[in-house]
Amino acid sequence: MKKIRIKKEAKMFLASFLATVAVIFLLIVATALYYKNTKTLPPIINNLIEKVTNTETSGLEDKLPMNILVLGGDEKEGGRSDTIMLVHIQKDFQPVIISIPRDTRVKIEGIRGYSKINAAYAYGKSKLAIKTVEDLLGVKIDRYVALNYEAVKKIVDAVGGVDVEVPFHLYYKDTTPGKELFIDIPAGLQHLDGEKAVEFLRWRHNSNGKEYGRGGDLGRIEMQKKFVFALIDKVLKPQNLIKLPSIIQTATKYVDHNFTRNEMVWFVQNAGKFSSQNIMTAVLPGYPKYIDNVSYYILDEEKCKQLVEDLNEPELIKENFRIKVIGESGSEKAALLKSELESKGYVNVGLGSQKSIQNSTIELKRINRKYLEQLRNDIDLSTFQVVYSPDYGEKYDVYIKVK
Repeated sequence: MKKIRIKKEAKMFLASFLATVAVIFLLIVATALYYKNTKTLPPIINNLIEKVTNTETSGLEDKLPMNILVLGGDEKEGGRSDTIMLVHIQKDFQPVIISIPRDTRVKIEGIRGYSKINAAYAYGKSKLAIKTVEDLLGVKIDRYVALNYEAVKKIVDAVGGVDVEVPFHLYYKDTTPGKELFIDIPAGLQHLDGEKAVEFLRWRHNSNGKEYGRGGDLGRIEMQKKFVFALIDKVLKPQNLIKLPSIIQTATKYVDHNFTRNEMVWFVQNAGKFSSQNIMTAVLPGYPKYIDNVSYYILDEEKCKQLVEDLNEPELIKENFRIKVIGESGSEKAALLKSELESKGYVNVGLGSQKSIQNSTIELKRINRKYLEQLRNDIDLSTFQVVYSPDYGEKYDVYIKVK
C-alpha cells in the first residue's frame, strides 16, 4: 500500500469539516504557503513525492469535476471506517463535501443482507468501500484517501494539543472485549492531547444515552466540525508551520491513497484556486431507525437523488425556484424584495419575519451554485453575505434575510 504524500491530499480537502480532511488540509495549506514564498517544495516533500511509483499524468484541470472518497478510522476497531466523505471538486476548483453517516444501511457486494456502510472497508478495504459508495449514489469515484486515526493523534500531539469547546460532559464506557472504549471529557473549553482528541472524534453519545444536536451520526458529525476548526487554528500558527516536515513524515505512515505524483504536485501548486469561503458541506439526507435491534441511518432516496444531481450543477428553471424572504418585524424591506423577485419571474416566493436580523444574508440550501448565479443576474446582492448550508430537508432552495 502506498503512503500518501499528506500534503497533496490536504490541498484537496481544503476545508473539510471532519478530522480526516482537516488533518490533510492543514498540512497542505502549510506546504502551499512555503511554495508560494519560495516557488519550490520543501525538501522532505520532494523526497516523499519521488517515492511514488504511480503512473504519471498531467495536471487535473481536464479531469475536473472529480470525486474523491475520504475514509478515516481506527484499525483497532476492526478496520471499520468511522469517517466517510465524498469530496466533489468542481471545475471552478471549489469542493463540495458530502458526509455519509457510517450507520447508513446498504447492500455490500458479497455480503448477505444489509450492513452498515462502514463495514465495507473492513470487509474489502478501499476497493469495496469505493464499490459500495458508487452503487449507493450512482457516481464514479476517481480517487480515494484512507487515513488511520493514529495520524490524528500524532499530529495533535505534534502541535501541542488542541483547544475545543465541549458542549457538555462527554462520558462513555464500553467494556465489551475487543471494543473497550472509555471517554471522559468535561464540559467547557478543554485542551485535548492526541489521545483525547481521538476520543472526542469517536464519541457518539453518553452511556446514559445523552446525544448532541440531531443525535447519532448527525450529532457526531457536528461535533467533529468543532474539532476541525480548532485544529485549523492551531496548526496554522507560525510556531507550528515550521514543524511541517516532521508532521508529514509521521502522518504518511498512516495514510493510503491512489493519487499520482503529478496530481499531488498539482494540488500544491494550485492551492490558491481553492477558497474555504466557498466550500459547501452537506450530509446525505436521511433519518436514524432501529431495524431488528440494530441502529441504522436510512437514506431518503428522493432527496439523495436531488443532491447527487445537483453535484453536476444542472441548469435551473427560474419558475421552479423556491425562495423565502425574511425581514425584521415592522420592516417593509422583505415585502419589497419579494415583489422585485416576482417581477423578475420568480413565482414561488414566500415571506416571513423575525424580531431581529444582524446581517443581510442569502443562504443556499442546495449544492448547486447556479441558484446564486441566477439570483445575482436578477437582483443586487452586493450587500448580502452568502452562506452555504445545504440541507435537502428544507422546503426552500434559498433563504434571503433582509436587514
